[in-house]
Amino acid sequence: MAETPEQRGGDAAGPRASAAISAPDYIIGFDALYESMLKCRAGVMWKDSVAHFVMNGVEEVMKLERQLGDGSYRPRPPMTFTITHPKRREIVSISFRDRIYQRSLNDNSIYPQMTRSFIYDNAACQTGKGTDFARGRLKCFMQRQWRKTGCDAWVLQLDISGYYPNMRHDAVRRKFERQLDPESFRMAMEVFDSQYPGDVGFNPGSQMVQIAGISLLDDIDHAIKERLHMKHYVRYMDDLIIVNGDRQALVDAMAFIEDQLAEIGFVLNPKKSRIYHMSCGIPFLGFDFRITETGKVIMCLKSENVKHERRKLKKLVRLGARGAITRETVDECYQGWRAHAMHGNNHRLVMRMDEYYKNLWKEQTC
Repeated sequence: MAETPEQRGGDAAGPRASAAISAPDYIIGFDALYESMLKCRAGVMWKDSVAHFVMNGVEEVMKLERQLGDGSYRPRPPMTFTITHPKRREIVSISFRDRIYQRSLNDNSIYPQMTRSFIYDNAACQTGKGTDFARGRLKCFMQRQWRKTGCDAWVLQLDISGYYPNMRHDAVRRKFERQLDPESFRMAMEVFDSQYPGDVGFNPGSQMVQIAGISLLDDIDHAIKERLHMKHYVRYMDDLIIVNGDRQALVDAMAFIEDQLAEIGFVLNPKKSRIYHMSCGIPFLGFDFRITETGKVIMCLKSENVKHERRKLKKLVRLGARGAITRETVDECYQGWRAHAMHGNNHRLVMRMDEYYKNLWKEQTC
């Protein structure tokens, strides 16, 4: 199997030339596409189109490999739909066949090349990272700051207004061109140009768009850490948090970041971007983080999350009682929320929700 960009050596010109020739071998070869198919099928085997493709996997992947190799491959028109929770977003859905190709391109070339420059505290959409990692880093930063200044510290919390809808295509193109080998860059731009016409805006829903989202602010991440010397900084996609003992330093940092964002076409959300005292608590990724006088960080689930779960459970239990869905399906949904809540200090809340959930079923059987 051909070498990946990480495995190649040689002088500066050598790897670039080699990448342009051999990139398709480890992206569009049968082994790479078949492995991508196995990844893409997770959680969607209930769809008839996916089940048909996987049952005929060898034949379908060979067909896809041949089309990609001889240039006859044409992506199918994507579909769009809207989700409303946790906030309203337009999502792009592509065919299973196209998803396999894009997943292979992303996992075997784009992801390893784009992420190698990331700071450690860029927390989203990476192997070994995610929401739990981001929450853990924030807790760590709050405790480190407490050891320096006690509870007398400040928080700069920034949120970018309409991050994906306002993402400029030329900014993504420059970032990808700078870090990808020429062949991978060409393939990535073909995908983006076919799915996202115009000059501005992407719809979340694919790994490649997620990589664009976590990559575009990479230079700002480095500037915050290396120029502003903000050690207690974590970013999850477009949510940025800095903890510091000097309020004026955070005021200056906010102005600097705002200027940097303007250069790539972004503005801060005025309702969610602010500087406040750490003792007020920090809302982040579904939890409220508070630090006690002894330095312990308490992580409690947001009240709106609990209200939403109660409303959802009522609807699901009604459907289960009518036989529209099974009791096992409703139990799985609740257990997923329960596991999420138990990541924080929510034992009593979970016990109350357990009782609430049991009573919902009792009411349906009365």
